[in-house]
Amino acid sequence: MNTFKKSFLLLGILALGLTACVHNLDVVPNDPNNIQYFDQNGVFTKIYATLATTGQSGPDGNGDVEGIDEGVSAFVRMIFELNEFPTDEGWWIWGGDAGLPDLRVISWTAVNPLISGIYYRLYFDISLCNHFLEHATTDGDGAAQIEEVRFIRALNYYYLLDMFGSVPFTLEVSEAPKPQYTRVQLYEWLETELKDLETKLPAKRLNDYRVDKVAAQMLLARMYLNAEVYTGTAQWDKALQYADLVINSQYKLHMASTSGNYSAYQELFMGDNHKFVGGDGEGILNIYQDGVMCQSWGGARFMCSAFRDAGYNYFGISDTWSCFRTSPEFVEKWVDLETAATIFKDEFEMPALLGDDRAIMRSYNVGSSDTCKLLGSTKEGAFYECWSVLKWTGRYSEQKLGEANISGHSPDWPDTDIPFIRVAEAYMTKAEALFHQGKTADALALINTTIRARANAKPLPALNERVLCDEWSREFYCEGRRRIDLIRLGFFAGPEADANGYTWEGRGSSKSGEPFKSLDKKYNIFPLPNSDVVVQGLTQAEGY
Repeated sequence: MNTFKKSFLLLGILALGLTACVHNLDVVPNDPNNIQYFDQNGVFTKIYATLATTGQSGPDGNGDVEGIDEGVSAFVRMIFELNEFPTDEGWWIWGGDAGLPDLRVISWTAVNPLISGIYYRLYFDISLCNHFLEHATTDGDGAAQIEEVRFIRALNYYYLLDMFGSVPFTLEVSEAPKPQYTRVQLYEWLETELKDLETKLPAKRLNDYRVDKVAAQMLLARMYLNAEVYTGTAQWDKALQYADLVINSQYKLHMASTSGNYSAYQELFMGDNHKFVGGDGEGILNIYQDGVMCQSWGGARFMCSAFRDAGYNYFGISDTWSCFRTSPEFVEKWVDLETAATIFKDEFEMPALLGDDRAIMRSYNVGSSDTCKLLGSTKEGAFYECWSVLKWTGRYSEQKLGEANISGHSPDWPDTDIPFIRVAEAYMTKAEALFHQGKTADALALINTTIRARANAKPLPALNERVLCDEWSREFYCEGRRRIDLIRLGFFAGPEADANGYTWEGRGSSKSGEPFKSLDKKYNIFPLPNSDVVVQGLTQAEGY
């Protein structure tokens, strides 16, 4: 029985009366007099919906997590903000939102509300999974549901491992004190859990928005690639092994344009991208979005609207926010800044000009007030000081330029699904594992014949840590993983980053072109929210 429908009807969650606040890592009824029952299909649907939505009432009005703006509290948006805002990929120009200024310049503390927001979002989702697993049966679709929910719980614990290191751990809904796992303990639990799921998840997902064993294999490959960061011991062989399992699975890179209107890479991030990331396509974990049936301020709406300025109407919906732009350092991954300052193209012209289908960006008109100041930012917050990222769009691949939006869909909310985990990661993981094993020629050939061939980009002539780090960015920019790659490759904070000497707009200051600033290694993880440290008696991350 296919229980995960494209309409997110939050059946069971309303009957359960679950509280939104999860400061004690529990999900319990607010009112003990409420009549409660367990609707397995409804709660299962809600668990997947936590990846896409923020609460019980459409885009807003009854949020899952207290203490943070509901739109900001979305899983996708929070993963994006924590992993993109402190990096070289761009600059969030809205400076007044609580916690944002410190996040952009890597000077956060244990009371930063955005850091607390992702922490409590992840634990809300884990608590919901624990509740489901305590009550679920194997009737009908139940056996597959149980294993899929275990994966979603593991995915949330993975982000706690990566972002916070040592955290409270529980597999049940209880008010009892929770043990605080070390980073190594949590890594070992995740490894065991995902290997078990590899044998128990369906061999093929039951629809495009559920997961199968390949999702567990890809998450294992990601963990092994980052194992030296998480445990102190590199696992390049295992990263290579599991990347190969994914590469040899039913899921394949989307190599050729289907529409003829846009490149294969562009089609991955369009309003009808389910055709390219669903089925046996590139998406391993797809997060459902629909302009009518699944509205969220923190999903595809955020990914499309935040990057565009007012009046720019070529992306399938009408709303523009003008709040995120690229950094000069990101532009330099495609072209030198002196040349870039003479380029004034939209996102449909830029890929051909720069010789890379992934260069989906827009520059602005010479001589106007919108002139791009690529040779160094001088005014914090200006949207037009650098290029716009226009990778995510609500346009359909069947729409040629100038054609109206697809009828029957919302003019304000995009239908663009989020390919949250996709096959390209396996190819880059394999290439990096080969590189670290000293097989540089093999790594270079793999990138050139797959990732760059799909992008119609010239082959890279050589490979080192910086080139590899840049290629991760060119392939996955604005997909919520940049901080992870910078840390692993030694460019974020601490002595290794000092030795590499790579800096960017926001790395310790608000401008590009300022002297390199050494950053304490503590910034390679986030601090536990001070409120939880006090209430639960937790050990805070070192240095905070």
